Amino acid sequence: MDESGSRPVEGQRVRTTLDGADVRGTVESVTYTPKKGNLIAKVRLDEPGPDGQSALAVAVEDLAELD
Repeated sequence: MDESGSRPVEGQRVRTTLDGADVRGTVESVTYTPKKGNLIAKVRLDEPGPDGQSALAVAVEDLAELD
């Protein structure tokens, strides 16, 4: 998210990039990586990506909140 320390919540609408393209979706879950403890979100995409991908794991700092 844009603000330091901001954590997305399940059901929140967000946008990010996938293979250089802007994509939008909904946060399904938020967790930490096992080794480094980085905050990541699983995002269900509104439309499948170029390779048919319907969800992706994204670092929270790479998400932008939608209104």
